[in-house]
Amino acid sequence: MDNKTRTWFELAQGDLEFAGEILAGKKRPHYAAHFCHQAIEKLLKAIIQQKTQTTPLPTHNFKSLCSQAGLSLPQNRLRWLLDLAPHYLGARYPEDLFQLQKQYTQKFCEHLFVETKEMFKWLTAYLK
Repeated sequence: MDNKTRTWFELAQGDLEFAGEILAGKKRPHYAAHFCHQAIEKLLKAIIQQKTQTTPLPTHNFKSLCSQAGLSLPQNRLRWLLDLAPHYLGARYPEDLFQLQKQYTQKFCEHLFVETKEMFKWLTAYLK
């Protein structure tokens, strides 16, 4: 693994770990949703870096990142990514904080975290 790929991968691992730490603290779980998104985004960028030896495009769009990486994901995996996508903007730029807190409960975010860890592990196979 080259240095740029390793850096993206380590950033992705750090974001996933931080999401878990947020949930363990049981405060502001909506931030965990954001860092779940960030972990997958940065992992996709590590895959792009490794496969293409080019800097990934500066985007948060999972479809675009998968395309840049040349990944053809199974439908269920792609659907999961598309379901995760709104959590980036929803957690960072809330129009209504009360609505955000209702949606991003501890339970919701813990479930999202478990799914993110599973997807992270699955996507990591593309780096080997």
